[in-house]
Amino acid sequence: MGIVFIFHLWPQWLSGGYVGVDVFFVISGFLITGKLSRDSERDGKISLLEFYSGRVRRLLPAATLVLFVTFFGMFAFLPSARWEETAAQILASAFYVQNWALAARSIDYLSADADPSPVQHYWSLSIEGQFYVVWPLLIIAAIWIARRFDVPSRALTFFVVSIIFASSFAASVILTEQDPGYAYFVTHTRIWELALGGLLALTIHHGQGMPGSVRASVAVAGLAAILWSAITYTPSTIFPGIAALVPTLGTAAVILAGDIKLGAFRRLKPGWLIWLGDRSYSLYLWHWPIIIFYTAWYEKIGLMDGIGLMAITVVLSHISYGHIEQRYRHSRYKSERRPLVYGLGSLAGAVVAFGVLQHWMVSQGSAGVSPADARYPGPAVLVSNVSAPPDIEPIPPLAVLKRDLPSVYDKCHQNQRRAEPVHCILGNPEGRKTIAVVGDSHAANWIPALERIATQNDWRLLTFTKSACAFSRVEVQLKGKPYTSCMEWRENVVEFIRSNPVDIMFIGQSPYRYIDKEVMVRGLRSVWGELSQLGIRIIPIQDTPFMPFQPEECLARKDGKSCVARRKEVLPPDVFEYASSTMDGIHVVDMNDAICGPEICETIVGNMIVWRDRHHLSATYSAALAPYLAKQVGLPFPKVPRSKSVRRSETPSG
Repeated sequence: MGIVFIFHLWPQWLSGGYVGVDVFFVISGFLITGKLSRDSERDGKISLLEFYSGRVRRLLPAATLVLFVTFFGMFAFLPSARWEETAAQILASAFYVQNWALAARSIDYLSADADPSPVQHYWSLSIEGQFYVVWPLLIIAAIWIARRFDVPSRALTFFVVSIIFASSFAASVILTEQDPGYAYFVTHTRIWELALGGLLALTIHHGQGMPGSVRASVAVAGLAAILWSAITYTPSTIFPGIAALVPTLGTAAVILAGDIKLGAFRRLKPGWLIWLGDRSYSLYLWHWPIIIFYTAWYEKIGLMDGIGLMAITVVLSHISYGHIEQRYRHSRYKSERRPLVYGLGSLAGAVVAFGVLQHWMVSQGSAGVSPADARYPGPAVLVSNVSAPPDIEPIPPLAVLKRDLPSVYDKCHQNQRRAEPVHCILGNPEGRKTIAVVGDSHAANWIPALERIATQNDWRLLTFTKSACAFSRVEVQLKGKPYTSCMEWRENVVEFIRSNPVDIMFIGQSPYRYIDKEVMVRGLRSVWGELSQLGIRIIPIQDTPFMPFQPEECLARKDGKSCVARRKEVLPPDVFEYASSTMDGIHVVDMNDAICGPEICETIVGNMIVWRDRHHLSATYSAALAPYLAKQVGLPFPKVPRSKSVRRSETPSG
């Protein structure tokens, strides 16, 4: 627990402190397997009801308390833009599937820049919970088979656990190499660590005859392995996989050494350490939400800040240990069903709380704003030199900013694994003219604007977007490996367009700074040239700025005028301009004058929030850009509505 705590407070001091969770897994597997094995040998059976009710009494009360405190605490400490995601993760944690929620988030491109939630640490408890449900069933099945075929039950159980260990470890190595973010959280890449503890529990008696000096050496080696990995590993270490063997085998060595009473080892169990050890579960539960609530307001944790957070954590842990953990663990109620009823009640409470919050969030984002509403001139502040009325709450509301997405993300934005050219048909499906937008999520930025243009002109709009995939004949990488589905998708889109005529194609993408500029330009010219020969008008849209902060975080702490960046520092390279410079009939559209002022890029323009994250436009602002985009490319659109406000002053308006 100490390793994890220090890592979360000061990761620069203990960069591999996350291995503390692996230590925890091995110990847990050892304790649970040992208990189940002893129960079977002593009583001739394993009582599932007794086991499950015991786990519920031991773990659920404190975990539920922290979840409910975190739920209400987020309203006080977190910006409203983070409430819905935090509530969803609280719900996942209550059902012990938080690890799967985070695994899905790790492969979700839109969540790549998301801040950690205050219950993110429940991912390891979720794996534990899943282990507690399935493991006794496996042990019971192994014992039943052993008795059926008259073989030693401990030997057969060891065989079954060995198979689980080997298959899970193999999956961990393979998946970690392919996608370490996903592999870090999923159950099947972690269960081998618990199985390792289980194997140790089934064979520990073989090491009990070791001399004290040998056991001491084994313990020192194990501790050294744990500390070495905690100090030398970093967040960039490919983990778990093979790298996880060091801390897990180190933990196994310490367990195998057992209780050592030689020399200095006698002084390794001071009373204060035992006191903290008793409260380690509560310490783990409380420490992370406290850190997240603090960092939501203060960006860095200094030495004294960290000591203060430690003190708060210890106090809360002591209270919850004495009044919650111990009270329910040693409850006078003998009924083993009562804890299960309490557990179901806690889950029901979590569902109700999440439902109420989600209903409120939907109501916050449901009120539409007319494009002609003079309270929200948006880009007219920059383009038409008008002023935004003061004292108007910007749109979209912060609470729903992250959900202010182009409509395609619901059904037809291709994920990072598939290559089919899925697409939406927006506007008029039978329109006399067809326009298309192709590219990555930065191309999707323009879908709300293009949808307005298509709808206004009774045209058809096709959308082809795929996360982190440049529409250029280059080798794109994803997490350091060839992004093969991207390259397949790109050619599939080209083939689809060959068979389905398009009049105008808008193209957008991120800078892809890791790709050499000349290589990227050749790839762009290749695909643009091929499509131009089909009679398609190609319109590349210059990429938009990358803001140096999360807009919702900044706006939660400061006013709009403080959440700004220098334009020249946040504009991406002009690769499109370079690529189009030698191609006839292809002219790049640059909309950044309708997004930023001459010197400054603001987060709020004309009472509209420009960005939903660091580098994606809010759908609200994108839609407001429609008339200006249409004008730049010579497409018809009704006259741009002018605000009835006074003319814009020389200083940037929020």
